[in-house]
Amino acid sequence: MRPLLATALLALLYCYPSAQNLGLTFFRDSALDCAWSPVDENLVAYSMKGKDGYYDIHLASPDRKYDVNLTENHPLLPNRHICLPAWHPSGRWIIFVAEKKDHPRGSVNALPGFGAYCDIWVMSVDGKKCYKIVDIPNDFDHGVITPRFSPDGTKIVWTDRFKRPGFWNVQRHFGFWTIKIADFSWGKDSIPFVSNSVDLLPGKKCFNEAYGFSPDGKKIIFCSSMNTGSAWKAQIFTMDAEDGSRITQLTEGDYNEHAFYTPDGKSIIWMSNKDNKNKGTDWWIMNEDGSSKRRITFFNYPSHSHYLGKAVWTGMGSFSPSGKKFIGGIQKSLITQEGYIVIVEMGE
Repeated sequence: MRPLLATALLALLYCYPSAQNLGLTFFRDSALDCAWSPVDENLVAYSMKGKDGYYDIHLASPDRKYDVNLTENHPLLPNRHICLPAWHPSGRWIIFVAEKKDHPRGSVNALPGFGAYCDIWVMSVDGKKCYKIVDIPNDFDHGVITPRFSPDGTKIVWTDRFKRPGFWNVQRHFGFWTIKIADFSWGKDSIPFVSNSVDLLPGKKCFNEAYGFSPDGKKIIFCSSMNTGSAWKAQIFTMDAEDGSRITQLTEGDYNEHAFYTPDGKSIIWMSNKDNKNKGTDWWIMNEDGSSKRRITFFNYPSHSHYLGKAVWTGMGSFSPSGKKFIGGIQKSLITQEGYIVIVEMGE
């Protein structure tokens, strides 16, 4: 982290205005994706770039007095980029994406959020068991990001790329992605597998990105450019988890991504660049039906004490089991995907 940015962030630890009632704690630099254990207030999973230039998944306590690299040089893994961890509801397994050992292009295409040449894996929380459960075609058109378990652990949803990025085309700037859902089961010798994969958004040639299930398991929350014609004007939607029906748009205008529910399902946190002249993004909160939208952070607002001195992009997050805090990533660069992680304590 650049010294100026680090100093500004640390200065904000307890300086949020009373109107926002937020507390902010710096968690980790050179890290981005993160998820709080659904059963343990003192355990989070996150991915961090190592000295070898590859991301690995760590398990840590929120105060980082405990921090272990779960995937580095793991004998069952390809040992390239390993990232985007999310938890099984039991807290005993982690689902993630891992870059293939061999493919025709460079690893930059498999960085967190890019997803090319990656597959979906699950690993036991002690790191002893590891299985690939979704094998993606080994070509540049295909990729995978954001795998998530359903609240009962019987299904997974993920974002699946079927057309490579076309940087000259605003609709295809990130590539064409769809959202898939499948049954998750345990087979012979307790080896996990997926079956009955279904494309929930067939025929939609645009950018879509799934963020998981609602706490009751009935909906999937995602972003999409289906109605805007530009990946940089993506909006937040929900749809029925059963069959992708009843697509409901929750935001309008601006650039919106990275939505996740509060544990009670009554509210949604997401990122938006609304009112940010530098086009960086901040976290916002709204009711689950899209009403009562209000800003949480002001990282990109020059006249505000939250301002960090440069554009940053708030990313995906995950609530603690108590619902009092969430952990989330902040990107410093949309090109290199470099970032850091903070813990946000919600006010009353």
